[in-house]
Amino acid sequence: MDREYELVSAFADRFIQGGSFATIVSAREQASKILDTPVLPGTAIAKLVDESVERGLVRAAKIIATWEPNPDRAYAQLVDLYQRQPTLGTRSSTSIAQQAYSTPVPISYLAAMLAGIDAQATVYEPTAGNGALLLCANPTHASVNELNPERAADLRRQGYTVTQEDAVTYLPAHQHDIVIANPPFNSVMDERGRVKLFNLGRYSTTQIDHAIALNALKVMKPEGRAVLILGGKLG
Repeated sequence: MDREYELVSAFADRFIQGGSFATIVSAREQASKILDTPVLPGTAIAKLVDESVERGLVRAAKIIATWEPNPDRAYAQLVDLYQRQPTLGTRSSTSIAQQAYSTPVPISYLAAMLAGIDAQATVYEPTAGNGALLLCANPTHASVNELNPERAADLRRQGYTVTQEDAVTYLPAHQHDIVIANPPFNSVMDERGRVKLFNLGRYSTTQIDHAIALNALKVMKPEGRAVLILGGKLG
């Protein structure tokens, strides 16, 4: 077992057993014992600890979502779980560039309920992150795309088959019952330093989340369902 996976497992066990972290400092203290090295704020290893806390949280959340049949009780347990995690504030240049903000697990569960995800449904998630929106999905029926290599590797550990493509243009080969996503928001710059315009047939947009959503909907079955968390247009 590598150290990163050991971290994730330790955090997941703590959350599953009802434990919590009052602050990220206490999570780093536990991590430093496992890693046998100090975890200093603002470092790459601090970002690894943040990611490991979140991955452990998602694993605990998936157990709740899978094994609690009553949606009201499951949601209440997920709110409690969310409140037991520390504030995760460390961001790397990669996470900033990729706008890698994760969906809180209670909202993820609501999204899954709205979408009607169950063990039989085929699901496409174009920007999967650490898998929060896949709490109710069967990994064998999910098409999962994630550009970040570390997050993609962890999704594979969770049992998903993962592609690492540009979600604005990439599409799986087959249609899906459900499309669910919380893509990165805002505009992006092209190689000339100008705001990039995404042309998607009948539509065009400067917002990458809208572009990803419009592209992903192409693989939704005619009778399918979608839940998309997108940035609002101000003005």
